[in-house]
Amino acid sequence: MTWPAFHRAIHWAVFACVLALIPVGLIIEGYERETVAAVDAALGKGAFNTLYDLHKSLGLTVLALMIVRVISRATRPAPAYAPPLRPFEKTVSGLVHLGLYALLFLVPIVGWIGVSAYPAPVPVFFLFNAKLPMEADRALSERLLHDVHGPLAILLLILALAHVGAALKHRFVDRDGAWERMVPPKS
Repeated sequence: MTWPAFHRAIHWAVFACVLALIPVGLIIEGYERETVAAVDAALGKGAFNTLYDLHKSLGLTVLALMIVRVISRATRPAPAYAPPLRPFEKTVSGLVHLGLYALLFLVPIVGWIGVSAYPAPVPVFFLFNAKLPMEADRALSERLLHDVHGPLAILLLILALAHVGAALKHRFVDRDGAWERMVPPKS
């Protein structure tokens, strides 16, 4: 049994966003003059700021998609595994999924608050500014972005790699149908 197409589309859209967010986040991390100059020299004037704005846009996209995903998930139970997962697999899978869901909310929220506290604009695909209405507090911004957002994003990457690894194990080692729950059905 597979997830409905809508749920699979959200899953893969979040995956694509995170796949783009991680390397861009590593490039823009710290927002130091040397990094800005190097990125602009390699990609063109203003490229660093464009990457930063894209990072903010994709982060808020992940947050919006996760809200839709949780609502969708609450209205439709997960399709059964056939054959069922072993108890250990079920426990680990549940913990990884719980961690992924929590981090897919926490990482963008902390980033959003951190950037808004700087205060910096939060352009969403250059259409509107989603900066939160809050007092400027650069110390808070730096703590949130460097001490919380970054490490949580790394933890998200680790859990995502574990999730991908488990999916690939089910696909190529176990060949138990778990992979097929989230991929488009064969025509």
